[in-house]
Amino acid sequence: MTEPDRPLEAASDPVLVVDDEDAVRSLFARALRDAGYDTREAADGVEALDLLERERVALIVLDSTMPRLDGAGVVRAVRERAATRTLPVILITGSGDENSVITGLEAGADDFLEKPARLDEVVARVRAHLRSRTTWLSVVEEELQGRSAVVEALSHLALPLATPPEEAAEAIVAELSRRTACDFIAVWQLIRGDHLLELATYTRIDGMRRGGTPVETGLSRDLVARARQGPWVEDVVPSEGDVRAAAFVAANVTIGAGAPIHAGDELVGLLWLGVGQEAQRPAPVRRAGLLASAIDYASILGATVGSALADRRGRAAIRAELQGALAARAFHPVFQPMVDLGSRHIVGYEALTRFADGTRPDLRFAQAAAVGLGPDYELAAIEAALAAASRLPSDAFLSLNASPGLVLGSTRRLRESIRSTTRQLIIELTEHVPIDDYAAVREAIAELGGVGLAVDDAGAGYASLRHILELGPTFVKLDVSLVRAIEGDGLRQALAAGLDYFALRSGFHLIAEGVETEDEAATLEGLGIEFGQGYLFGRPEPVGD
Repeated sequence: MTEPDRPLEAASDPVLVVDDEDAVRSLFARALRDAGYDTREAADGVEALDLLERERVALIVLDSTMPRLDGAGVVRAVRERAATRTLPVILITGSGDENSVITGLEAGADDFLEKPARLDEVVARVRAHLRSRTTWLSVVEEELQGRSAVVEALSHLALPLATPPEEAAEAIVAELSRRTACDFIAVWQLIRGDHLLELATYTRIDGMRRGGTPVETGLSRDLVARARQGPWVEDVVPSEGDVRAAAFVAANVTIGAGAPIHAGDELVGLLWLGVGQEAQRPAPVRRAGLLASAIDYASILGATVGSALADRRGRAAIRAELQGALAARAFHPVFQPMVDLGSRHIVGYEALTRFADGTRPDLRFAQAAAVGLGPDYELAAIEAALAAASRLPSDAFLSLNASPGLVLGSTRRLRESIRSTTRQLIIELTEHVPIDDYAAVREAIAELGGVGLAVDDAGAGYASLRHILELGPTFVKLDVSLVRAIEGDGLRQALAAGLDYFALRSGFHLIAEGVETEDEAATLEGLGIEFGQGYLFGRPEPVGD
């Protein structure tokens, strides 16, 4: 096996790798040796300082967390010694360990990487720092100073927490375009199916552009696959169909670097930088500097927009799943009877929904509302219930659950859905959804034409009582918490009797929910409650059952 060629930028002194984990230390040292660098190894900070007393080194790759003496302590000791005061130190920190990064940089570390660090990243950083006392060193120092200034500027951008990712990406790309020599800068968001969506792009010819344009499918998958492997640098050869091709040609882009944007461990986006010919910088310097810059700037993007992109990606995945379930009609209606407590004659049915995957209906409707599919799900459930209810007794009314948002925001669609039936319909509103404009709800219900209104959960809170006062419903449902074991609770009986008097004076009918025993039914009837609903009279079942 032949000895690897020594890189032109390598100093005559070795690179010192310090890590208390033998496997990690050996891995880093071997990667550096394979790249042509001499190496020395130390198992902790104390051993490293002892070695520095005896031998010169060109650079230290230093673990931040070690027994006896941690990375920050080693850096302070190195900076206190005249012989090592300017020695480059690359700090290796634990993933997400911001305190170690801050402490290490304040102590005097030149650079940092997060574990698990890719070996080519380690080599790239070492290469970026190891320049001999020639033009190489001055060029790299200039590069590092510029990069540090950019990182500092980006970290101080005044971006409110609620800033949309497109706006945040645009602000960061604009800052990069002003402070770097990049001819092409792009920030892309990872969406479902390994597709990329443009958030913000800068080209030296066309200037800034805010996103919205999907990246071509083949290119998206290639870039995402590379991003999953970590940062990279490449020679630019635009291919046919590459959305960047025209910008590359116009700006004479010859070298590019990509770096993943993470939210924790999740890949959520990609930063790509491109530069053209620069006579004053040799190609190896441009490649190393561009890769290191992409890594740093992607870290800033992860801190500023990573969580928002992760949230958006999660919402998109949920929305796609819910859209699929909606299109497949992966749900069916069930009906629970409501009876006259005296005669036990069925007077109406409440339509409920069951989902094929077993998800609780309240959770599924909440999920749909959270991703903007609330009205679609509610209307689909109502339409399915109306179709199935044609087989129910025609003299029984049908109660349909609807949110105030559906009644107010989709009145026309709701009216079109219900106009095909001649059955008496009741729209049932729950107290758990706030109503800001009662007059608007009254008007919307009136526009539905002959539809009654029911208020749910009376006795469970203040909101339902206000709903009754403001909306003048046809029916009001006593909450199950008031009905349960009412036969042995005088206070519950008193409250139910008071609500019955309230109903008599206000002109609405009471329906007791959750009736499960004959004792409960008898007590409620004795208190004057007209109607009941619960397992005693029938469970929610498909219409055929």
